[in-house]
Amino acid sequence: MTLSINTGTTADGGIVLTLDGEVDYATAPQIREKISSLLRTENLTSIKVDVAKVTVLDSTGIGTLVVAYRIARDMGIPVAVTNPTKFIKRLFAVVGAQELLEEPTDAFVATGGGNR
Repeated sequence: MTLSINTGTTADGGIVLTLDGEVDYATAPQIREKISSLLRTENLTSIKVDVAKVTVLDSTGIGTLVVAYRIARDMGIPVAVTNPTKFIKRLFAVVGAQELLEEPTDAFVATGGGNR
């Protein structure tokens, strides 16, 4: 169970976390710690979590991303999951977590979820 988390920045002061590997019960604490430390950063404008290289995503991993999204939203900092595979898009749709996706899935838009 391995996960690599690489950090980059955007031109507007946002942070990009690139996840590479397995996002599950064993590695979710790493993500939680990383995002928690970022939320303590001054002048943070956004967090994007790139999941293009994620090979496993379980319910603990999704839960960690959802909680981070909600905490950051309450702080006025947008969080979005970017570059999801078809599997991850479908998984987020099934569990009702489409609001995390940078570009909502068609199923999400069709249900009116994009109007929040």
